[in-house]
Amino acid sequence: MRNLWRLFVLIPLMFIGFACEDEMDEDDMTPAPNLVEAAQDAGLTTLLDAVGAVDGLDQTLLNAEAITVFAPSNAAFAAALEAFNAADLNELVAAIGGIGNLEIVLGFHVVPAVAFAEDLNEGENTFTTLANQELLVNLSGGAVTVTDAAGNTVNVQTADVEIENGVVHVIDGVLLPTLPETEEPEEELPNLVDAATEAGLTTLLDAVGAVNGLADNLLAAEAITVFAPTNEAFGNALEAYGVNSLNELVAELGGVDNLETVLGFHVVPATAFAEDLAEGEQSFSTLAGQDLTVTRTGTNVTVTDAAGNTFNVITADVAIDNGVVHVIDGVLLPEIELPTVVEAATSAELTTLLDAIGAVEGLDQTLLDSDAITVFAPTNEAFGDALEAYGVSTLDQLVAELGGLDNLEAVLGFHVVPAVAFSHDLEDGATFETLQGGTLTVNVTENGVTVTDFNGTVYNVVTADVAIDNGVVHVIDGVLLPEITLPSVVDAATDAGLSTLIDALVAAELDDDVSNAEAITVFAPTNAAFADLLAAQEVDDLDGLIAKLGAEAVAAVLQFHVVPAVAFSHDLTDGDTFETLQGESLTVNVLEDGVTVTDVNNNTFNVTTADVAIENGVVHVIDGVLLPTL
Repeated sequence: MRNLWRLFVLIPLMFIGFACEDEMDEDDMTPAPNLVEAAQDAGLTTLLDAVGAVDGLDQTLLNAEAITVFAPSNAAFAAALEAFNAADLNELVAAIGGIGNLEIVLGFHVVPAVAFAEDLNEGENTFTTLANQELLVNLSGGAVTVTDAAGNTVNVQTADVEIENGVVHVIDGVLLPTLPETEEPEEELPNLVDAATEAGLTTLLDAVGAVNGLADNLLAAEAITVFAPTNEAFGNALEAYGVNSLNELVAELGGVDNLETVLGFHVVPATAFAEDLAEGEQSFSTLAGQDLTVTRTGTNVTVTDAAGNTFNVITADVAIDNGVVHVIDGVLLPEIELPTVVEAATSAELTTLLDAIGAVEGLDQTLLDSDAITVFAPTNEAFGDALEAYGVSTLDQLVAELGGLDNLEAVLGFHVVPAVAFSHDLEDGATFETLQGGTLTVNVTENGVTVTDFNGTVYNVVTADVAIDNGVVHVIDGVLLPEITLPSVVDAATDAGLSTLIDALVAAELDDDVSNAEAITVFAPTNAAFADLLAAQEVDDLDGLIAKLGAEAVAAVLQFHVVPAVAFSHDLTDGDTFETLQGESLTVNVLEDGVTVTDVNNNTFNVTTADVAIENGVVHVIDGVLLPTL
C-alpha cells in the first residue's frame, strides 16, 4: 500500500509541476521534477500510496513518453473513503474489487499525451485514458472541470504543474471509470457436522457418531436435506421410551442398525430449502428407504413420521456445503421391524432352545402372542452342560430325566418373565416372577449381569438387550432350573391306574420301603398283567394269591420288579442284566420294536410305557408280572 500512496502523491505533484512550469520564466533553466517528485512536493501522499500498491505502475508512469495526470488531493481520497464506507486505503481497494480495479481507477486519471490548460478547447474536450476509457474535460471561462464515467464532475484546483514527461492537474475528487462486474465471493458454508455443532445439536452428533461411517457418508453426499432434532427433542424421545441415555434408547430401538434407520429417516438425498416446498402436503423419500411427509402452510413447515407424529421446523434453511438443515422439535420414527422371539433365537443360532420350545405344544405361539416378555435364553453350550449334568446325550433324554414335557414346559417357562426388562431396567438383587410361577433373581455387578435359579445356581448374561417385537432377549450361559416336583412311586402308580400293584405293595408292607429308597427303577405291571397272573395261579384275587403262595413269596415277586438304581430307557442297552431288590437278576433287551424284560423263568414282557420319572428314580410300565425263583 505504501507504493499505492506514492502513486496518489505522484499525481498531485505532477499537477504542481505543471503549475510551476507555467509560472517559470522562459530563461529559467531549472529542470522539471518527475511525477513522483511533483506529487511529494504537493503532499499527495494518498495518491502516492495508491500508485505504489499497483506493482510497476510508478515506473510505467515515470517512463511514459508523454502523460497528463489528473491527480486527486488527499481530501479527495478522504471523500472517496467516506463514500465507500472504508476506513483506509486497504478497505477502499477491497470495496472497489481489488488491486486490478485500483489500477483501472488510477489509469483513468492519466491521459497518454500532454495537455496544458491552454491546450484545451473552450467547452468539452474528450480524452482517452490509460484505462482505455474516455474522460470528459470541460473548459469554461478559465475554469476546468473533469467528468468521470459515473457522471461525477470534479474541479481542477491546481492546473499545469509541469513534470519532466508531461503535466499534472490537481483535482478535488477521485474519478471513477466503468469497472468490470465482480462476483460477490461465495460465502464459505459449514459442513453438516460444523452446522450441528454451531447449533448445539450435541445429542444428534452423538447419535450419528454411534453409527460407524454415517458421518463420513453424510459429509460426502452430493446433496442432502437434514431434519435435525434438537437436544430437547431427543430428551422427549428418551422419556417416551422410559430411558435415560442415548445408549439405552439404542437398545430399545433394537440396536445400532435400527438407529441408523432412524437417523436415515431424517435425511432426504436432495436439497430442499423452505422456499422450494410446495404449499400443502408432500412426500420425500429418505435415506432409510421410507417416505417422509412434509407440510408447508404459509411460512410454517411440519414433518410427519411413519407413526403419524407431527413435529415443527423451528429453524429453517441452515445452509451447509452440500445442502440444508432444518432444525425440528421431535425425533422422527420410521417403521422399525423387530424380530419375533423365534426369529431372534434363530439369528442367534439358539437351535437347542428352539427345539425345546417346539417340543412343548403351543409354547412358541404363547410366547409370540404375549404382550410383553423378557427371555433369558440359554446358549446351545448351556444346554450341552445341562445334558452332561444329567448324564444324557439328547434333549429327549433330558426331557425324560426332568419328568416329561410338562416339566420341560415348566423349565422353559422359568426362563420367561411376563414383562419387558432391558439391562438398563435391571437393579442388583431384583427378583422376577416367571411364566412358570417361580422366582428368579438378577444381580447387576461391575462385571455384568447374572441370573440365579431356584437351586442357587448362578449364570451369566453373555449377550444382553436383543430387542424383539414384544420385549427383549438376554442370552445366558446356563439352563435355569425351577423347583420341580416329581411324584412318589405310589403317586405315579396311582396316576397310571396301577391299583393292583399299589394294593400288592401295601399288602406286602413294601410301599414305604420302595418310596423311601434312595434310587430305584420299577418295572410296574399293569392291572391286566396282574389279572393274567391270578388266572394262571387259578386264584380270584390278591388275597387268594397271598394265601396260595404265601406273603413272603408275594413280597419276593414284588421286590423282583425293583432295581436299586436309576435306569431310564436311554440308559439301557441290549442284554443288560440288573440285580433286583429280591436278589436275583432280570434281563433287559433293547429291540427295534421296543424294550423287553425277561425274568429268571424266561418269561418275557414288553415295556408299554417307559420313563415315568419319580422323585427317587423311574418307573417303566410292563405288560406282565415278572417271577423270581419261588
